[in-house]
Amino acid sequence: MNSKKQRKFRVWDNRLIYETLQKTTQIANTVEAKCVEGVTPPDLPQSIVPTDILYDLCMCYQALYDKLETEELLQSGYPRGKPTTH
Repeated sequence: MNSKKQRKFRVWDNRLIYETLQKTTQIANTVEAKCVEGVTPPDLPQSIVPTDILYDLCMCYQALYDKLETEELLQSGYPRGKPTTH
């Protein structure tokens, strides 16, 4: 049996992973939209989690999702590539 096949996530895990990707993309896009010339994420107003840390977490999550796609560790049925924000 192919070792990659054994490592794949369960279908319900894939759904949660993809839904979380959608949320992190929305957060990252919002932070980027608030950044204007000369303003960076650390300069933005803070929430419970500092904005720059929240942004870094979102970017890391997106990178990890891309790696899961590259390694074919996600079950089929979920979109590949960059998700869109609503």
